[in-house]
Amino acid sequence: MKVDILDIGSGNISSIKNWIEKANVPTRIVNSAQNIKSDLLILPGVGSAGSYMARLIDGNYDVAIREHLANGGRLLGICLGFQIMTKYSEEDGGVSCLGLINGHVERIGTEISHNGWEPLRFRNDDMNEQLFHNQYKLTNKRVLNGRVFYNHEYGVVNKEDKSFSTPVSNYLPKYAGLFVKDKIIGIQFHPEKSQITGLDLISMIL
Repeated sequence: MKVDILDIGSGNISSIKNWIEKANVPTRIVNSAQNIKSDLLILPGVGSAGSYMARLIDGNYDVAIREHLANGGRLLGICLGFQIMTKYSEEDGGVSCLGLINGHVERIGTEISHNGWEPLRFRNDDMNEQLFHNQYKLTNKRVLNGRVFYNHEYGVVNKEDKSFSTPVSNYLPKYAGLFVKDKIIGIQFHPEKSQITGLDLISMIL
């Protein structure tokens, strides 16, 4: 398995790399669109949607990401990296995003950012209709029941009809915490900060 982590200067790349490699999967950090050659491409991201999308376009990464999917590759977006896969974000006055997911990003309905731990529960079989799930059999675990760490002010409103999605929480049900559609997966929480649940998650989905 080849895993590329896209580095455009947004996100804690070293933490993402360590998270993946704890599952005994080697990774490579790429900072050129021409160097994206992997089974799985990871889009980490913190910061704002406007500057993130500008960097993607300036580096021709938006084209490379679409080519990666067209060639059969899988795509994993984390936090802002998940949000920019939608059609648009309300952040920064409105930003056109990659449009890989039918949905949009909006300010969550709290006055402060959503920062803290939330439960995450799902069965691996729930993702059977998607192409992303558990291709490499890194674990026999079939049910995930743990907690994950969030730190965000904006959330993804998923409008995909045939996707797998879990809500951020019971009091933020409108927004997707974990999203899977075909070969695209989006994670709003920070799996690299989610301790054993984060490790179980990457082992189950790869």
